[in-house]
Order: sequence, then structure tokens, then C-alpha cells
Amino acid sequence: MMMLKRQILQKPLILRSFRREISTSTPDSTNQVPPPPSPPSPLTSESCTKFAPLKESAKTLRHLRFTVPYDYHEAHKIQTEFVSAFLDFKKMASKIDRSNRELASKGLESNDYEKKIVQAILENKPPPTVLSFEFKPIFTAGQREKKRLSGEDIAKLKNTGYDFVQTDRGGEITFHNPGQLVVYPIIDLRDFKNLTVKCFVSLIEDTVIKMLSKHNIHAKKTENTGVWIDENTKISSIGLQVRRAVTFHGVSLNVRNEIPKIEDAGFVFCGLPGKTQTTMKELGTDITISQAAREFVRELATNLGVEKVETIELDSLALHTDDPDRVQ
Repeated sequence: MMMLKRQILQKPLILRSFRREISTSTPDSTNQVPPPPSPPSPLTSESCTKFAPLKESAKTLRHLRFTVPYDYHEAHKIQTEFVSAFLDFKKMASKIDRSNRELASKGLESNDYEKKIVQAILENKPPPTVLSFEFKPIFTAGQREKKRLSGEDIAKLKNTGYDFVQTDRGGEITFHNPGQLVVYPIIDLRDFKNLTVKCFVSLIEDTVIKMLSKHNIHAKKTENTGVWIDENTKISSIGLQVRRAVTFHGVSLNVRNEIPKIEDAGFVFCGLPGKTQTTMKELGTDITISQAAREFVRELATNLGVEKVETIELDSLALHTDDPDRVQ
């Protein structure tokens, strides 16, 4: 199973209609007006400095861009497989470290051949990976909603024409639909200097803000998580989960999608009464999801201190595993 996970991360299996592209992140040369500074939310109030990869494997950001609207449940299986691969590798690395410490406590050590084998294994760590999707219509609920939503509530949400799923991410109720970019960054925070969970959330917000500024859309942080155009208008939602320092789930950005009338079901976006959402298209910028995904990932790489981005475009990814929902 570990070999399967490694193969998926180093060369995804059964890619249909895929194209690979490698680029380097360079400073943008256009004269864009920088966005005004905004106060950090309580979640991201930690002082965050510049980040940089600490390991060779973290110096390339791999971007898997799914080019057709995807089923949320299938995307979740793909994400789960990648996260499991990261966690399996970390578990193996921990066992190796523990074994070396046990040998040292007895005054012993591995021979040169064994050391080379172990080093080769550890250098084959999966690179930081970003999955980007455009989902078919669905409402998703974060952990805060698990005990609050009744069967009647879920039925009301489904009556709007959207599917519904309970997730293990942070946050409350949000939506996904065609025209919205969804990005899942699967990153081991410990592979980067100074990158804590709070700083990573802040980094994601900064990535969206900088990307939007290049289209002369001035967005900001507020006391609420996510990215906002003003105090009452949201354009990007963030709901992350972290396990053993590995991030999953992620961020959505309204690019050119319709905003569903969630209030018809008796709910409010992200549990915030009086707030609404907008899109890049409504604000005068009409770009494709593919363009938005590439711009986001390039900006994310820059913020992480990563110079190399490898992009693979595909319309599907088949996983050969009997346990697609396993994350340990």
C-alpha cells in the first residue's frame, strides 16, 4: 500500500487527457495597485514571517488541475488518497527515526549500505500537492454543524436543488457549484520554515487577496475567516483540516458562479447573518476556472517560497485501492 501511495504522488495513475507543464514563480511585472492592509482575523492573529522550504522535496509544488466539473464525493476520495500517502510516509519516517535512536542507545548504528537505503527512502517524500476542482452543485457542512443540523434541515437544503454532505473540515455551511474554484492544498507544514497552522490560514487569505489585486479587485481580511470585499460581502471561504501537520480541505473562490439562495432554506452563509457573497465576474473580471487555478497556485508557491510549480491537467483520476476513505 505504501508503494501505491508513493506512485500516486510521484506519477498519478490512469490520467485521462492530461497535460504536464513546469514553470517557475517569478515576480509579477505589471503595475498593479497593492491592496490596502487589512486586520488579521482572530484565527490568524499570530505574527507570521517569511516562509521557505526546509527539504528538497518541498521545493516543487505539484498542481493537479481537474478540468471538468467534478463530483464532490469522488474528489474527496482523491484527496483522501493523497493525504493518506503523506501520513503513511510520516509514519514510516517516524519508525526509522525510532529504530535509529534505539540502536544509538545500545551503542550501535546501521552500516553504510543500510544508511544509503534509508536516505534514499526519506528523500522520496511526496512533494507539496495542490488539487484544484470545479464542483457540481453541493452544500457542505463543517464540524460545527454536525450536532446542529437535523434531518429536516438537510432536507430543506436539498430542496434547493443542491446535494448535501457533512465533512470533517472546519467552518460551517458553504456551497460549491460550477464556476467556483475549489483548491485543496495537501502540505506538510513541518517542511516549511515558520509555517504554523494559523500562519497557513493567513497565507491562504493573503494568496487570494494578492491574486485578486492583480485584477484590480481590492479584497481584505476581517474579524471573520475568509476573504472579503467589504465587511458584509465575501468572495472566498476557507475550511481547513490538519492531521499530524498535514493540511487538507482548503479554500473556495467565487470566480464566475451563481450564488445560491441559501436563505430560502432558512440558513445564512457561514453562519453569519446579514452577510452576502459575490464573484469575480460580478466585480468586472471574467476569467476561466483554469486561469484562476493557475494564478492561485503560482501565488501560493510564491508565498511559500517555492520557485518551481509542476502543473498536470486531467479530467479524471482512477484510484486502485480498497480503502478510499482511510486517513489515519
